[in-house]
Amino acid sequence: MARMQLTKTTSEKLKNASKTLGFDETEIMERAVLLYIDTIQKQINLKQELNIWDDLSDEALNNFEKSL
Repeated sequence: MARMQLTKTTSEKLKNASKTLGFDETEIMERAVLLYIDTIQKQINLKQELNIWDDLSDEALNNFEKSL
């Protein structure tokens, strides 16, 4: 797993959560990342759909211009 530098405040909160909950700090970080990814999944899906629509729009415009 990639290591990242945390701010002092975040690191302290992570240590506190680890002690309070009894989970390893790595497990807490893993859960936090998964929760974040789950939360933004709709935004990811929307961006992908907009990209598809943009590509289709470009193709339709090109086809229209060729038909003129």
